[in-house]
Amino acid sequence: MSQQFTYYSNELCQIHQEPCTNMCINTKCLQPLCPECIEIHFREHKECQIESLKSCRTNCSKKIRSSISEMNQILSLQEMKTIENSSQYIELCRESLQQLKSKIIDKIDLYNKKLLQDFSTNLIQAFKESQIKEVYNRIKNLIQQLDELGTKLETQSDCQIKTIRSIYLLNTTQLIQSANQEAYKEILKLKFPLLVVSQNLNQKLDELFSQSIQIQFKKTNTTMLKIEEKQQLINQPINIQDVPSLDQTPLLSQISEIQQVKKQSEFTITVEDYLLPSVQNKVLHYFKYNSNELNLINLDNPKEMKKINLKIPFQIPVFHQSLITKTGQLYLIGGTTIDNNYPNTKSNGIYLLDKYSLVNVGSLLISRSSHGCCIVGDYIYSISGLGQNQTLEKTCERYNYILRKSESIQDCLYPSIASCCVNYNNQFIYKFGGLYEKQQMNFIERFNIKDMIWQAIDPQITNKDIPLFKGLKQFAAGVQISPNSLMIFGGYDENTVSSNQSFLFTIKGENHILHMVNIKPLKIPGGFWHQQCIIYKQELYVIQNQENKDGETMETKTILRFKDRWIIC
Repeated sequence: MSQQFTYYSNELCQIHQEPCTNMCINTKCLQPLCPECIEIHFREHKECQIESLKSCRTNCSKKIRSSISEMNQILSLQEMKTIENSSQYIELCRESLQQLKSKIIDKIDLYNKKLLQDFSTNLIQAFKESQIKEVYNRIKNLIQQLDELGTKLETQSDCQIKTIRSIYLLNTTQLIQSANQEAYKEILKLKFPLLVVSQNLNQKLDELFSQSIQIQFKKTNTTMLKIEEKQQLINQPINIQDVPSLDQTPLLSQISEIQQVKKQSEFTITVEDYLLPSVQNKVLHYFKYNSNELNLINLDNPKEMKKINLKIPFQIPVFHQSLITKTGQLYLIGGTTIDNNYPNTKSNGIYLLDKYSLVNVGSLLISRSSHGCCIVGDYIYSISGLGQNQTLEKTCERYNYILRKSESIQDCLYPSIASCCVNYNNQFIYKFGGLYEKQQMNFIERFNIKDMIWQAIDPQITNKDIPLFKGLKQFAAGVQISPNSLMIFGGYDENTVSSNQSFLFTIKGENHILHMVNIKPLKIPGGFWHQQCIIYKQELYVIQNQENKDGETMETKTILRFKDRWIIC
């Protein structure tokens, strides 16, 4: 049955005392109007929207009914119907989670496929750069040499005192430890990218699957609401990609960022520590010429120096070479013996520090002094230098400090004294300059460890570096600081004038570039009688000669550190 309405309000107009028939529906006004007010309101209210009360009632009624209808639709949602029965809602969620699980699996499969492609590409390159084959061959060679010693004992009828003594002196514990550490180091290099990805992925999955649910139940954020509104508008289920994660960076991007190396200075030291972690006393060292004194510098506190008076029946030869191995054993090799009663002679002695003494553990095949020296693997290489009667030696040799055996290698191309010899990736020894017949020698050559041959090297020098480069010095020092670069610094010219020159020598396959000349010059010009550099905690440590006011070299030394700049300790 229809109901009749009167469209006059029982509210009277306050101005004309007439029943109101209309209303201004501008929400800033909402003024009821009698017939006489309408014309006045049009004049006074520029934004008026006048409707009859009948029309107003109809519109309001529609608004109410529409709102009720939409709210009933919300209550009709399946999830809302289960409000009194949690088990029904759990079943409902289980179906949704199964769909989500399928999507996650699809994404993981896609990620794994991409990861396999990346690893296939990167591992090919990693194997090219890896030294695992060299380590394998070195260990195999050591086994063969040990087997030869064992065969001698079993097959020779007479009692070989020399062989027995060699085996007793052989430090098999160190031999096994060194082989084990080298092998695992190379294996870890190949496994490391996979370990990083695995660790990072597990961590992110834990965050995604355990923390995100709890956080969403505790707090509904505005981002989530926006996603819901968006999905309602397009009437599609929420995609897992749209759900805000704990970290807005996608997982693949995060892994990529971890694997990327930060942009670094050309002089940033990125190679591993020289001394193995098992070495307890990490020290820099030098023997004082013509004395029995050994000085040890603590790398953790370079101002801390320990002076040891060795119990030895001879004086330390001048212009000898001394090196510490990765396992912490300290060797003294060759040099010139000073004796006022006899002509100066060159030493062929190879000595190992044993507590407070030096034990003779071998001999150079050729007595030499002021020679180049370098450790590669289990060998100490002695290169060129001065022989007996001050003859310039072109001969070279190496000493296996595990088996305590010396052997000749190919003669170098450019014999010299006081050259700088640097190990590069255990594959090559680069020999820089030195002195030849009292002249500065500006030649570079390298020894190929695998092929056992010397090769001349003609590097490129950038145009801007040509006027800065003052040639290759005698008694310079050098060390590998990154996978492709050596740093060479200091030394003396043919007139023993000290140099503060430094440069980088970068190797790219068969291309060699000499560059960055004097970007990082030494603070104090000078040479290095003790040329071995130690890399420790991404810093370079070396012992520089110190000179008096007259330019004469003194026995006092300067300890230098380098980490993108030179520091005098």
